[in-house]
Amino acid sequence: MRFTKQIHFSVLSSTNTYLKDNYRSLPNYTVVSADRQTAGRGRFQRTWIDGEDLLLSILLKDDLPTVNIFGLSLVTAAAVHSSLSEIAAPVIKWPNDIILNNKKIAGILIESIICNNRPECLVIGIGVNVNTENYPEDLCEKATSLAIENGKKYSIQELQEKVLEEFSYFYDDFLHGGNLAFLVCRKYSSLIGKEVEINDFKDRQKGVVLDILPNGNILLWLKSGNQEFHSGEITLNANY
Repeated sequence: MRFTKQIHFSVLSSTNTYLKDNYRSLPNYTVVSADRQTAGRGRFQRTWIDGEDLLLSILLKDDLPTVNIFGLSLVTAAAVHSSLSEIAAPVIKWPNDIILNNKKIAGILIESIICNNRPECLVIGIGVNVNTENYPEDLCEKATSLAIENGKKYSIQELQEKVLEEFSYFYDDFLHGGNLAFLVCRKYSSLIGKEVEINDFKDRQKGVVLDILPNGNILLWLKSGNQEFHSGEITLNANY
């Protein structure tokens, strides 16, 4: 894939929202980035706290019914992980967090526009904590940045170019039926073998993570038997 158009803003409410609002007039593989977001969001409508960080979104308008949306989480996670692995040693927390030294350093938000029960486009949002040196008290034990971990500042533009290069690589492989992203996400999973609690928005259940699957799902051992989940919020069981 080749990114057809790149748009950058100094300040924007949300890169994901911009693409969702304007996707009809933008070409496939448009990239939108911003220095700062005033209404950035993570999963479950959580606010994304940004400082001197990488904030970008990618517009996908491919033949979406043939694309495994959950597999795109693996593609994006593998791309971000590979981009950071040259300067850090992150791990991947299913389904969409990149963790460094037990703190979140990057997050992914995939959203879709549905029309007549058919996805018209997908928007892949990526946020990487790059040069932020201080976080609010309620986040300082949960979030970190490259600057905090490595004691130096990084070029956000260079990191963006690397993330897009890696995304293109893994996405092309994904579209051609490859499993490179899956292999990365399984190898660097922070959860396999761990006892966790999963909230799939219907129930909260405790179990052990057995595997990350090629379709993007996670496989858990539960008391009732093995079960796949395609989405949910996972927390580690501190008593394990």
